[in-house]
Amino acid sequence: MNENVRILVLVADDNAGIRDTTAAILRAVGYTVTEASDGQAALEEIDKKRFDVVLLDVQMPRQDGIAVVETMIDDAPPPVIMMVSAYDFDTDLRHHLNQRVFKYLKKPVPPKELIEAVGQAARL
Repeated sequence: MNENVRILVLVADDNAGIRDTTAAILRAVGYTVTEASDGQAALEEIDKKRFDVVLLDVQMPRQDGIAVVETMIDDAPPPVIMMVSAYDFDTDLRHHLNQRVFKYLKKPVPPKELIEAVGQAARL
């Protein structure tokens, strides 16, 4: 049995094509994936179950990825958080979220890089 099946991953992105592709890539290697279309939907999913890894788009409607990270600060144990964005991550954002974010990925994330990053996060 593939041990990735036990790893719960949340993919939150308002771009349906990117969200669906990311989820499909992760499911293909055995992860159990839940999708959220924006920050508020991500928080609702986080309230329902404990995720091992959370991939958050920085810019989303209703609540952006930064607000989601700040809301999850008190979660114990916290999931491993990765931020994704089509834009470069500025130094202020990295500094602000430094203690909470494991990795920053630039869109479009190549499948191999995505699989490796989630694998590293799942092993933490």
